[in-house]
Amino acid sequence: MSYCVNCGVELAPSERRCPLCGVEVINPAAPFDDSAEMPFPERRETVRHRQVRIAAAKVLSLLLAIPFISVLIADLIEDGALSWSLIPASAIALLFMAVVFPCLFKKPAVWLFMLFATLETALFLFALSVILGGNWYFLFALPLTLLTGAAAIGCWLMISAKKPSVSLKMMIVLIILTVYVLLLQMLIELHLHRAIRFVWSIYVAVSCAVLAIAVLIVSRLIRKNEAVRKKLFF
Repeated sequence: MSYCVNCGVELAPSERRCPLCGVEVINPAAPFDDSAEMPFPERRETVRHRQVRIAAAKVLSLLLAIPFISVLIADLIEDGALSWSLIPASAIALLFMAVVFPCLFKKPAVWLFMLFATLETALFLFALSVILGGNWYFLFALPLTLLTGAAAIGCWLMISAKKPSVSLKMMIVLIILTVYVLLLQMLIELHLHRAIRFVWSIYVAVSCAVLAIAVLIVSRLIRKNEAVRKKLFF
């Protein structure tokens, strides 16, 4: 029995090279035996990732289609028309777009899926507004959904960016969160009280500002410390 000198994997007498790392097998005590049985078949089958994604999309579509059709049929049998079933059906449709739709992409961008999720949520809330009635969608739900999606996408793009430094990324993310919290309370106050007021969002904004200043100070101290070390050669 031989073992690879590089990675330590166990080798069969019929192997000239390590199947794991490709290092040549040299063992005078156990020479190569061409007649020995291969530890694995020579024919290798590869499964394409796209085929796996499409198969997963088909299975998930079937699993989601069963409750989608079931609630509609149950509503028709019980009431003779579509009423309460539209809400769970809309939720299942939203789940389908959020789970199955990404499986169709080869190498999707995270921010693109976040954009799709924002639009899907906006459509779902629109369906609820049509079913339930009321004027809360265009004045509150839609702006809140778009605001949350924009803040999430902005934070992700900044965090995943390669060029800016970590301190600059943190400062920009804190600024985005500050603006988001202020606009969030503005939307809530306009919807509930028909007035613009900033109460609890001020505390969050001040905290984010203090953290941003602290990050700026620490980053400058670190840069100065590195410059001193380079000058003093240590």
